[in-house]
Amino acid sequence: MFHVMKKLATLSLAVVCSAALSAPVLSPAPARAQEDPAATAPAPGDPAGGPADDQAGEEGEATVESVTPTYRTEAPNTDTCPQSLVPPEPVTTSERLAPGQPAPTPLPATQTSDCGVKVPQGFMVDKDVLAAAFLVADVDSGEIIAMKDPHGRYRPASIIKVLLALVAIEELDLNQKYTATAEDANADGSAVGIGEGGVYTIEQLLQGLVMASGNDAAHALAQALGGDKATLNKVNKKAHELGTTDTVAASYSGLDTPGMSTSAYDLGLIYQAAYRDPTFARLVNTDHVDFPGYGDMPGYELWNDNGLLMNDPEGIGGKTGYTDDAHHTFVGAVHHGGRRLMAIILNTTVEHGPRAWEQAQKLLHESYDVRPGQGVGTLTPAEDHSATPTVTATQDPVAPGPAEPSDAPTTAASAHAYDPVLDELKPWMSWLIVGLVGLFALIAAVLTLRGTTGRHRKR
Repeated sequence: MFHVMKKLATLSLAVVCSAALSAPVLSPAPARAQEDPAATAPAPGDPAGGPADDQAGEEGEATVESVTPTYRTEAPNTDTCPQSLVPPEPVTTSERLAPGQPAPTPLPATQTSDCGVKVPQGFMVDKDVLAAAFLVADVDSGEIIAMKDPHGRYRPASIIKVLLALVAIEELDLNQKYTATAEDANADGSAVGIGEGGVYTIEQLLQGLVMASGNDAAHALAQALGGDKATLNKVNKKAHELGTTDTVAASYSGLDTPGMSTSAYDLGLIYQAAYRDPTFARLVNTDHVDFPGYGDMPGYELWNDNGLLMNDPEGIGGKTGYTDDAHHTFVGAVHHGGRRLMAIILNTTVEHGPRAWEQAQKLLHESYDVRPGQGVGTLTPAEDHSATPTVTATQDPVAPGPAEPSDAPTTAASAHAYDPVLDELKPWMSWLIVGLVGLFALIAAVLTLRGTTGRHRKR
């Protein structure tokens, strides 16, 4: 019996080793919903509520982790303008092109030299600010107080939702009612919690968009504006009108898509316009509201996810953002000494401690001692720039429902049927194989030892 068991263990070990050696290296699962991991609002009817922030958790709904997370100990050096044309290489499959899909053509470079940190004399950038790019500016005068790689191209994540908000505020009646669809409710990524058949005003959808970074609210607003393709064209037209030179909104929600690009400078122009809009300024400066339910689901208390607003007594709101490829992004503003000052953070990490909003706060507080006129530049819209960029994306992804396939754009990585269980297991399968190899090796060793001991006893 011992010899049979030993042979079985040896055979199993050989089979598992063969499988481990022949198995292909698994790539990360498609980056289906890498959006604002901490921006997910409490479920409708959840009395807990409470303010979230950009760091409260690393796993949002259906968020896909990077295979090799990036942990920084210091801010990237951008002196040589490494991102003058395109954002850093993605770490997920979010921007993999579908077969036959042409690669997006980047906008012409705006700045190709001297892209490092520029600050007034005496201004100290805290060592905990690990952003690849940032900008601090006076909202009303446009004076730039401090900046780093202002025209470097980076992924914005959800802070690009500001364009959708501005278009919706401009074109839609805030009291207009909208009935949510299943596609709205199943929108990929972070959600405020709207449900099929629920009736919401445009203002409530805007609250869900800017306070909780709801991609479901974004999808609903897009349909109210004429559909995904029309909305995508409108948000890019808005960016163009504001004088941007580095921005292509390849998705209106901020989900990573081929061609997505913006810069700290462009976001300065965009958010300057947004903070000057009284409706937007009011929405982002709201700490919580009562949000309606749908069907049998009761309404609940919706809290703002902007940590600067919720923790700084002078905070006046802004927007959080996160995807695996964009890393953490943030926009926040304060009203201090009669001035409205805003900080924009792109491509930062938070594993070392301070969250994105806290890094922005450090820059803002340092700017308090900089008097008007002592800055390093002025936000100036481009006067003569290229035509509004065209994008091939036609729709923000919609998460697959239980009975129907996903409406997400097909890419080479997502052409096969999506299995959420398999996708969750893929990154661990290689480790599972290694574990099985070790287990069978241990069994074989134990059996061999037992067999050897037995033979000695028979002597």
